Amino acid sequence: MRFVLEVNFDTETMQEQPLEQLQHVLRSLANHIELYPMEHGVEGEVFDTRHEGVGEWALLDD
Repeated sequence: MRFVLEVNFDTETMQEQPLEQLQHVLRSLANHIELYPMEHGVEGEVFDTRHEGVGEWALLDD
């Protein structure tokens, strides 16, 4: 199984503050990952500080 995170930097917020927004995405994901079962096929969306969807994460089979 592998963990995959994809973040889109094309949004206005991500372009204005790329480092800060990526830090927000990673912190938020780290704080909420325990809410999901650790099994293949689980996935979720990630959001910037304006609550706009900027990507997704997933647990995938190898």
